[in-house]
Amino acid sequence: MLALFVSAVLLPVGASARSYTFNPALIDDGAVDVSLFNEGLQLPGDYSVNITMNGETVDNAMVSFRLAGENRHQYLTPCLTPEQLSRYGVDISKYPALSTDTKCADLNAIPQATTHFDFYSQRLSIVVPPQSMLPKVTGIAPEALWDDGIPALMLNWDASTQHNEYRGPWSSRSDSDYVRLQPGLNLGAWRLRNASTWQKSSNQPGKWQSAYTYAERGINSLKSRLTLGESYTTGSVFDSVPFRGVMLASDENMVPYNQRAFAPVVRGIARTQARVEVRQNGYLMSAQTVPAGPFEITDLPSTGGSGDLLVTVLESDGSRQDITVPYNTPAIALRQGYLKYSVAGGQYRSSSDHVRHSPVMSAELMYGLPWNLTVYGGIQTAEHYQSGSAGLGAMLGAWGALSADVTHARSQWYGDDTRTGQRWRVRYNEGLDSGTTLSMASEEYDSEGYSSLSETLNTWCESDHPCGYSSVYRPLKQKSRTSVSLSQSLGEAGSLSLNGSRQTYRNDSSNGTSWGAGYSTMLWGRLVVSLDWSRNQNTDRQGRTSTDNLTSLYLSLPLSGWSSPNPVYASYQMNGRSHGDTNHELGMYGDTLNRRLHWNVRERYRDGAGNDKASSALYLDYRGTYGEMTGNYSYSRYQRLSGAGLKGNLLLTGNGLTLGQPQGDTLALVEAPGVSGAPVGSWPGVRTDFRGYTALGYLTPYQMNDISVDPRGLPDDAALPQTTVKVAPTKGAVVRAKFHPSVGKRVLLTLLRPADSPVPFGAVASVAGNTSGAGIVNEGNQVYLTGVKDESSVTVRWGQGQQKQCVAELSVPEKPGPAGVYVTSAQCL
Repeated sequence: MLALFVSAVLLPVGASARSYTFNPALIDDGAVDVSLFNEGLQLPGDYSVNITMNGETVDNAMVSFRLAGENRHQYLTPCLTPEQLSRYGVDISKYPALSTDTKCADLNAIPQATTHFDFYSQRLSIVVPPQSMLPKVTGIAPEALWDDGIPALMLNWDASTQHNEYRGPWSSRSDSDYVRLQPGLNLGAWRLRNASTWQKSSNQPGKWQSAYTYAERGINSLKSRLTLGESYTTGSVFDSVPFRGVMLASDENMVPYNQRAFAPVVRGIARTQARVEVRQNGYLMSAQTVPAGPFEITDLPSTGGSGDLLVTVLESDGSRQDITVPYNTPAIALRQGYLKYSVAGGQYRSSSDHVRHSPVMSAELMYGLPWNLTVYGGIQTAEHYQSGSAGLGAMLGAWGALSADVTHARSQWYGDDTRTGQRWRVRYNEGLDSGTTLSMASEEYDSEGYSSLSETLNTWCESDHPCGYSSVYRPLKQKSRTSVSLSQSLGEAGSLSLNGSRQTYRNDSSNGTSWGAGYSTMLWGRLVVSLDWSRNQNTDRQGRTSTDNLTSLYLSLPLSGWSSPNPVYASYQMNGRSHGDTNHELGMYGDTLNRRLHWNVRERYRDGAGNDKASSALYLDYRGTYGEMTGNYSYSRYQRLSGAGLKGNLLLTGNGLTLGQPQGDTLALVEAPGVSGAPVGSWPGVRTDFRGYTALGYLTPYQMNDISVDPRGLPDDAALPQTTVKVAPTKGAVVRAKFHPSVGKRVLLTLLRPADSPVPFGAVASVAGNTSGAGIVNEGNQVYLTGVKDESSVTVRWGQGQQKQCVAELSVPEKPGPAGVYVTSAQCL
C-alpha cells in the first residue's frame, strides 16, 4: 500500500493536456531514476486489480504489467493468460495467436481490442468487439470454461452409535451402530461412485449393503451424460425404473435455464444464512447457500422422476428444517428446436433380492416444435412386458405449460394371463411473476389391464414363486389419481402452500384422500412462524373410513442480534393429531466458538403418555476443520438415550490428503499454501488446514461459483492479494481454487548504507522469492515490506545497472512492534 501511495503522489494526472516533469535534483541530488514518472507512467510489476470486460466486472486478480512501446510512447500492458481471457468470455478459438505465449497473451491479435489501466483506482478495463466474445447465455457458464477437474480419490463418511436403556415396569437395553460410506474416483471426465451402508443392532449382526455403484461422464457436445452401472431411468414419459446397465440421457444442467423443461419452484424461509438441499428419492438435486429470510429456488433440474421433494434447510447455527414439497412430474413442454432424450438398457434392479433380474429397455424422446408445441413419446420393453406412449405438450406463455399423453401397456403377471390397458394423463404447471406456482396432474386407467413395468416384474422371482402375489388376492389396481399443489409468495407477509390428492381403485371400494396447507412468515424481522395442517382420509375394502388430522406449529425467536458471532434462539414446537398424543417442545439453542459448536437444549411434554410425559434432551454438533462431531443425550422417567457420531470428507489428490467436513458431489480443492486456519466460504468451521488446503463442496455444476477466503480470518503473517476465485466445475468434478498468498511477517525496515550515505528516496525494495511484497523507500531510508521470512534477502534498486542497487540481509526480531509490525534495520551493500 505504501508503494501505491508514493507512486500516486509522484504521478501526474494522466487526463491533463499539459506535460509535467519531476526534478530529481529535489531528491538526493538526482540519484533516483525518475524517467518513468516524468512520462506519466508507474513502475512495471504485479498489481492487484479489478478487471472489467466490456464494462462488466469479471475478476479481481494479481496481474503482471510489462513496459511496452519505445521512447516517449511507452505504456504498461497487462499479462493475461489465454485461459483468463476465455474465463472472461473471449472466444480464443477465433484467434490462434493468443495462445502463442501461454503466460502472456498478445491482445493485439484481437482487432480493435484495447486495454486501459487506471492506476489510481487499480482497475484494468478491457474492451473487445462483440464478435470476439462467446455467446452470452443465462444461468450457465460458457462451455469453454467447464472444468473436468483433477484426478482425485474421495470419501464421504458418516458413523454413529446409539445406546437405549429402558427402566420402566421391565428393563431392557439396546445398541445400534451405523456407518455410511460414499467413495468416489475422478479420472478426467469420468466419475466412479458408490454408496454402502453397514448396520448392526443388539439382536442383529452387522451387515453391509450397497445402494448403488456406477460410472458416468458428461458428453458436452451432446449435452448428455453416459451412465454405466446402477441407476434409474429418467421417468419423464414413463414411471422411473431402477436398472443395472447403460444409459445415455440429456443433462439439463448443461443447458441454460430458458431452454429447459418446466421445473418446480421451492420457497421457504431461512432463519440464518443457510444451505438448502433438495432431494428426490434420496438423490440430491440441488444444494445452494441462501441468506437469512425468504428464499426461492427456481433452477431445479427437471428429472422427470416421481416422488415428493424433501427440502432440508441447514441453518448456520446447526439447526435444520425438513420440508416436504408435493411433486408431480411436470408437464412436458420444450422450447423450439430443443431435443431431450433418454435411452437405457440392462437388467431390472428391484429393491428385493428375490426378484428376477429381467432384461429391460427404455427409450424416451421429446422435441420442441414451432408454435410452442412439443411432441414426445417412448417405448419400454422387458420379459412379460411391453408398452408405448405418445403425447403432445404446449407452452402457454404466462399461463404455464400443459401436456397430455396416452400409454398402452401389455403385461403378464406371474401365474396370470396376458392383459392390456391404457393410461390417460394430463399435466399442468404454471408459474407467475406474482409468485404463484400451480401444479396439477390427473391420471385415468381405462381397465384393470394396465400395469407399470415395475408392478409387473416385481411379481416374478428367481425361485419361481410369485413374490407374495396371488391371483386370488390381487393387489389394488388404480382407477384414477389426481393431485394438485399451489404455493403463493406473499412478499414480506410470508408464503402460503396448499396441496391435495385423491386415489380410487377399480377392483375395490378403497380410496384415499389427503389435503394439506402450510403458512410461514417472519414477524417484526425476528420471529419465525410456521404453521402446517394436513388431513388424511382413507376408506378400506370393507368400506370403513378413517380420518386423521395433523397440526404443527413452530416458533423461533433470536435472543441476540442476527449478526452476533454466537447467536442464541428460543423455540417452541407443537405437533398434534386427532387420534394420538400432542407433543409440546420448548427449547433454547445457539452457537459458540465462532459458530463452530452448536448446542440445543429441549424440554418435551406429551399428552396421554401416562407416567412418562416429560423428557429432556441435549444435542451438540461441532463443525471443525477436519470433520464434524455430534453427540446427544435425552432422558425421561423410564428411558435414557445417548449417542455420538463422526462424519467428514477425505480427499486424496496430487497435493496430498485433505480432510474436511462432509461435502457434496461437486467440490473445489482450495489451495492457499502456508495459510492455515483461514475461513473459506460462509459455512461455519470450514477453514484451511495446517498446510493451507481445504475442500469446499456443494458447488453448482456448469455455473460460475465464487470461492472466497475471508481476509478477516487470515493469520497475522499472511496476506492475500486476491480473496475470490471463480470456478465452473462439471458435475462431480474436483476443481482447483488456487490462491497466491504472501506468507511472512510485516516489517518496517531501515536501510543503512556505508559511510552513512542514504538510500535514494523512491528506490524500489523487493523480497527474494516474494512477487507481491515490494515497497518504496521513503525519505528516511525506511521501507514497509510484507511476506518477509525470518531470514530474507532484500534487493533495493534506484536505477539501471549494478551501481544503482544494493542487497540487505534481513533478520526479523523475535517480538513485533505496534500493530504486529516488526521494526528492524539492516546494512544494504
